Amino acid sequence: SFAEWMVGRGARHLVLVGRSAPTPFAQDAIAKMESAGARILVVSADVSVRNEVDALFGRIAKELPPLRGVLHSAAVIDDHTLLKLSVTSVREVAAAKMYGAWHLHRATARVPLDFFVLFSSAASLFGPLGQGNYAAANAFLDVLAHRRRAEGLPGLAVDWGPFSEVGL
Repeated sequence: SFAEWMVGRGARHLVLVGRSAPTPFAQDAIAKMESAGARILVVSADVSVRNEVDALFGRIAKELPPLRGVLHSAAVIDDHTLLKLSVTSVREVAAAKMYGAWHLHRATARVPLDFFVLFSSAASLFGPLGQGNYAAANAFLDVLAHRRRAEGLPGLAVDWGPFSEVGL
């Protein structure tokens, strides 16, 4: 994982945020990072909800050294052809990617970050069949990264290709 990679390169304070509790596999990885000297703060929050992001950043400011970077890798996939695409499906996919990225951008716009990385998808470029909502959400991430750089802020969108297994 990127968290393990960062700890392996000297990161000592990480905040891992997710909508659900860490799996046993993730708990083992967290324990290993902590035994390597890192302080890992695990927070259950939905970054698509502005109040939860505000509470998260308030907690980070109180409990940790200054924030140095953001990695945003949330995703929801709900495939449908355009004729069968519903408003609900678009909102669910947009919430994780678009709203989450926007709230993180807004919360860090005045924070001197070293990096702000958005995990996007090549779907934004190729628009695979049935993934119009997912492609649009990822295109938003790509544009947000460009906007941040135009504003003099760090911003990078990584457009991943297909995954060999389900899940990020």
